[in-house]
Amino acid sequence: MTTCSKCNYPSNHPLGITLNASNICSGCFTHDEKYEIDWNVRKEILLEMVQNYKKNSKSFYDCVIPVTGDAEDYHTIKIILDLGLNPLVVSVNDYFLNDIGWHNLHNLITYFDLDSLLYNPDIKTYKELVTTSLRKYNHGMWPSLALRSAFPVHVAKQRKIPLIIYGQNQSIEQVGKFSHYDEVQSSHWSRIEHDLFGINVKEMCGSGGHVDPKDISYYVYPKLEKLGKGFLTGLYLNNYFLWDPLAQNYKTLKYGFKSQFQNSTFDPYERAGNSMYYGFHDLSKQIRCGYRKINDHVAREIRHKRITTKDGLSIINQFSQKPVYIKDFFNWLDITDSGYKWFLQHRLSEISHLISDTPVIPKDSILLPDKIKKLIKPRQKAKSSFEIFSKGISL
Repeated sequence: MTTCSKCNYPSNHPLGITLNASNICSGCFTHDEKYEIDWNVRKEILLEMVQNYKKNSKSFYDCVIPVTGDAEDYHTIKIILDLGLNPLVVSVNDYFLNDIGWHNLHNLITYFDLDSLLYNPDIKTYKELVTTSLRKYNHGMWPSLALRSAFPVHVAKQRKIPLIIYGQNQSIEQVGKFSHYDEVQSSHWSRIEHDLFGINVKEMCGSGGHVDPKDISYYVYPKLEKLGKGFLTGLYLNNYFLWDPLAQNYKTLKYGFKSQFQNSTFDPYERAGNSMYYGFHDLSKQIRCGYRKINDHVAREIRHKRITTKDGLSIINQFSQKPVYIKDFFNWLDITDSGYKWFLQHRLSEISHLISDTPVIPKDSILLPDKIKKLIKPRQKAKSSFEIFSKGISL
C-alpha cells in the first residue's frame, strides 16, 4: 500500500485520495491553504451570507445545528452564537453513548441554553440495520451515520428552517477532496459519497435484511426539489474558519466538556463518550481499510506541525497494536455467545490478536511530543458502555 510521504495516509483512503509524483497527498496540499487564506475575510463572507438567511427566514430559528455532544459541537455552537444566530440543536440517539457521552450531550444543551430535539429511533429496527450493515459491509456505525446525516435535514424541511450549519467537512480535512475556496456545501450526493461511503439505505432492505422500507423514512434523505432552488443550504464552518480540531477541542473543557482517555489513540476529544467508535468500529476499519483511527489523528497533527513524519509513523505503529474489547458491543446487539464466536472466527480472524477478552484499561505507554501532551489533559475513564438513555431511567 502506498502512503503519503508527509502525513503517512494510505492511498486507499475510503473518501478518495490522490498522490503526486513525490507521494505527497491531496489532503496535505489542501491543508496548506489554511496558511494562505485571510480568515478574517472568510468570516465576513460567512457573516454576510447568514445575515441574508436570517433576514429572509420565516422560521423562529435561524439554522439547524446537528450535534452528537462531541467537542467539535461545542466549538461549532460557540461560533454560531457569536454570529448572532438562533439555532435549533438536533441530535440522534444512536444508543452507543457511555456515561461521558451522555454528560457531554446534556451539558452542551444546558451550558449554552439551547432549544433542542433528540430523536430516539425504534431500537428494534435500528439493531436490525446494524446487524445487516455488519453482515454486508463489516460496518457497525453505518445506520448511525445514515440517521445523523438525514434526520436534521428532515427537521429543517418540516420546520422551514433554510440553513443547516456543520463543523468540518471531513472530505476536505482528511483527503482534500475539495478546496476551501470552493465553499462546498452539503448535498444528497455528498452524503452518499462521503458520509455513507457510496452505500444507499435501500441496500439494507431485502437480501437477508428484515427491515420494512416504511420504517426507515428518517434514514433516507428527504426530497427537496419541490421546495425550490436555494430553499435549504448546508454550510461547513471549516471553509470560513481556520480549523484545528485538537487545539480548539482542548478549549471546550472550559464549557464542561469531558474528554475520554482512549486506548487506541492519543486524541481524547473526538467521539469522546462513544462506546463504539474506538471499539468495534476501530477494528472493523482495520478490516475494511487496512488502517485504524490513529492514522487519521497522526495525519492531522503532522499537517498542523505538532508531530514529525518520522514520529508519526512510530506513533501509528504503536497504537495500531493496541488491543480492543468488543464483546460489550455484541452483547448490546443481542448476539449470542456462539454468534460472537462465529463472527470472530469468520470475519475477524486476521485481527484476532487485537481483540481482548476483557475490558481494556487505557494507559500512558507511548511517548508523545510536548506539543501534543499539553493539549490532551485532563482525561477521564468511562464508567460504563452502551448506556441506552442514561437519564436516571432503569431499563
